[in-house]
Amino acid sequence: MTTHSLKQSQTTLFVGLAALVICGVGAWWMMAPRTEHTEAAGHAAEDDSTGQASSAASGDSPQSVEFPQDLWETASIEVGPAAISPFRQIFELTGKVEINDDRRAHIYPIVDGVAEEVNIKLGDRVKKGDVLAIVQSKEAGQAKLKLFQDRLERDFVTTRDGWTQEIVTNTRNLIDLIRQDAPLDEIKKQLQGKPIGSYRDTLLSAYITKYTLEKTVDRLSPLTQDGAISGKQMLEAKAQLDAARFTLQSLLEQIQHETVQESLRSTHSVKELETRVSVDEAALKILGLDDEDLKNIEPASQGEAISHVPVLAPFDGTVITKDVVLMERVGPNTQIVSLADLSTVWITADIYEDHMPLLNKLDGRTIQLRSSVWPDQKFEAQVFYTGDIVDQSTRTISLRAIADNEKRMLKPGMFINVLLEVGEENEKALQVPLTAIQEHEGRSFVFVHTGDGTFEVRDVSRGRQNAENVEILTGLKPGEEVVVNGGFALKSRMLASLLEE
Repeated sequence: MTTHSLKQSQTTLFVGLAALVICGVGAWWMMAPRTEHTEAAGHAAEDDSTGQASSAASGDSPQSVEFPQDLWETASIEVGPAAISPFRQIFELTGKVEINDDRRAHIYPIVDGVAEEVNIKLGDRVKKGDVLAIVQSKEAGQAKLKLFQDRLERDFVTTRDGWTQEIVTNTRNLIDLIRQDAPLDEIKKQLQGKPIGSYRDTLLSAYITKYTLEKTVDRLSPLTQDGAISGKQMLEAKAQLDAARFTLQSLLEQIQHETVQESLRSTHSVKELETRVSVDEAALKILGLDDEDLKNIEPASQGEAISHVPVLAPFDGTVITKDVVLMERVGPNTQIVSLADLSTVWITADIYEDHMPLLNKLDGRTIQLRSSVWPDQKFEAQVFYTGDIVDQSTRTISLRAIADNEKRMLKPGMFINVLLEVGEENEKALQVPLTAIQEHEGRSFVFVHTGDGTFEVRDVSRGRQNAENVEILTGLKPGEEVVVNGGFALKSRMLASLLEE
């Protein structure tokens, strides 16, 4: 036999003996007498001898482990008391991360046309108002040109209206002066340089005629009394004066009426054009243009770009689908982009009928989340919907919560564990941290610190548990110090001592 074969045989023999020893220790541990503890945690607190129940049944002294206190820090050993405190059990179920539907948008162009520009790609983060794409639309181009033309006409009519209203005002002032029989010099002085138009000549001619005839009658009146002229001449002069007065009065009434009508027609024309411009602007706003776009319509400088219609982002978000390429024909029935604000996400979970009473206490509350993808991270969500209808196929009701996702760690579509607290808030129980419980061969035990570097191995009966603590039904009493961290070092030493025996 070679040296190599001899060494291999020795190694195999050693491994076999070690396995036999370990199996023997495990069999001894499993056959060790133990007592089932069925009393409640409250009874365990009152029974001083509970901790020794397993050992007392067999008549043996409790098993203990020695571990010098100066080595605790190296082994990360920490102790803490078993305490009676409020206990909330955690009910864990599988949920799913979904997009916040209140912050998702499927974007369609409002007009028919061709995608002239596409400014985004899948996964881009955009801000509200960013241009996602530009559609070249004949409809939009024609609407912009109509707005431009109507604006020009409105500006012209508005200017003309200003001139018309000034003429009307000055004409009315002239009519008032004539009715007051103001001297011609006074009339000329007040209306000098003010536009009146053809009304000035018409009214002043009639007024001067009347004024001249009045002077003629005044001059002839004394002569008639002296017999210098005949009464017939006086009558003719008065007749001419009456005719002149009648003519002037008719002109005053006619021109006053005409000025009122001209003023109304001019004002109406302005309002009509303003309405047309407002309608044109509203039509373009429906197509997605904003006030800045409408302000800058200039066919001469814009050329064919006047037919461009921008597709804007409605809010800050991420492009999650992109279904458009350059020069593709698009329209109101063509979805080109889907946008989602992933700074918040929905957490959904299906609750079976047996657990529906939990939902009554969850609405508006904060729940805890846990992900296997991010085991060291803690997530929270606020419940905003606890369901109203039971799904007939699954017999479940839907729970929805909203979670902050600023770091984008929660990806829509991924599964996540939803932790729901159950039980009454004032319900108390004897409990220790989960890290205090040790397991071996199906047995649950803790290390009870009995003084200095000595720890007693104490079997315990476990009850409910949550994410951090476990309820102790039997095996401990309140205030006993147990190892809450570093128990692995003690467990290793305990198993080593069993192997030595």
